[in-house]
Amino acid sequence: MRKVGESIKEERIKFKEGLQTKFLEKIKEKSGLSWEQLSKKLNLAKNTVCFYWRREKHTLPLSFAKRLLKEYPFEKWEKIEKNWADKILSKNWGQDLSGEKNKKKIKIPDRSEELAEIFGIILGDGHLDRKVLTLAGNSDELTHYFYLNKKIKELFELDSKIFKIKNQNSMQLRVNSVELIKFLTANNFVLGNKIKNKESLPDWIFEKKEFIYGALRGMFDTDGGIYQKQKKYKRAIIEFQTKSPYIRKNLFELIEKAGFKPSKSDVNVRIQNQEEVLRFFQLVGSANPKNITRYNYFIKTGGIPLKEKLKKDIISIKVEKPFKALVV
Repeated sequence: MRKVGESIKEERIKFKEGLQTKFLEKIKEKSGLSWEQLSKKLNLAKNTVCFYWRREKHTLPLSFAKRLLKEYPFEKWEKIEKNWADKILSKNWGQDLSGEKNKKKIKIPDRSEELAEIFGIILGDGHLDRKVLTLAGNSDELTHYFYLNKKIKELFELDSKIFKIKNQNSMQLRVNSVELIKFLTANNFVLGNKIKNKESLPDWIFEKKEFIYGALRGMFDTDGGIYQKQKKYKRAIIEFQTKSPYIRKNLFELIEKAGFKPSKSDVNVRIQNQEEVLRFFQLVGSANPKNITRYNYFIKTGGIPLKEKLKKDIISIKVEKPFKALVV
C-alpha cells in the first residue's frame, strides 16, 4: 500500500467540475465493491480514494482512471477523455505549479554599495539551490543576521527566515524565491558547490570604489576577521580564509583596487601593514559585531582576545548600518 504522504508521480486527468466524483461513483456502482474494497484492489489507502479523489481534493492519476474503466466499464475511454476531462496534466504538474507559486515578485535593485555587500556575503557564506538562498553562520552572530534580514528586505522586497540549528553553535538565514535565484545566477552565482562550479563576483563590482568597499565588507564579515599578529606586540592583521582559488583571486583583486597591498597563501589573503589595517576600517568597515568588537578592543588595548572572551560584548551590539572608523 502507498505510504502516507507518498505522491503518485505520473500524468493525471483533470475532470470538469463534479465529474471526477461521478466517475468514481459509477465505477463503485459497476464493481459492486465498497470504498474500502475498491481501495485495497488499487493498493491505496481508503482515504485517498474515498476522500481525496471522490471529493475532488486531488486529481486522478491517468493510469488509475484507465485501469478502473477497463475493469468496470460504463463508458468508452474516448468519450471520457473528450466529454468528461478538462485536460491531461504532465507527471511534473505538481512541481510546475509549486514553481509558479514560488516565483515571488522581487524588486530588482540598482547597483550599489549595499548590493555589493550582500554579494560579498553570499560569496562567503551563501549556498544556492533551485528555489532557496541559504546563508550559514555562527549563533553568536545573530545580530548580523538581523542586519542581513533587513538589507534583503530593502534591496529585494523579500522576507527571509532565521533558524538556529538545534544543539549546534550555528544558524541559517533562508530566502525562498525562484526569482531571486535567477537574479543571482545572472550575476555569476552558481547552484550547488561554489568551489567546484568556480563561483566568483560579477565584473561590475570592480568598476567603482564604493562597490569594491561593499563587496569587501561582505566578504570580511563572512570569510574574514581581525586578529592579533603577535601576542608580544600591539599589531593586528586582517585575514580572509577560503579554499576557493576563484574567491581568493577576487579578494586579492578587490583589496588591491581598494588601495591596499595584500599578501596571500594557499588559503589566506591578508592585510598586514598597520596603517592599512586602520584604513581598512575607515574605508570598508564591518557590519558584523564580532569584527566591530574586536577592532574596538584592539584600538583601546592593543590586544585582540579570542571572540569567545568577548561574547557578551558581541551579542550586545545592534547593527543598523555598517561601522566605519573615524579618520584621525
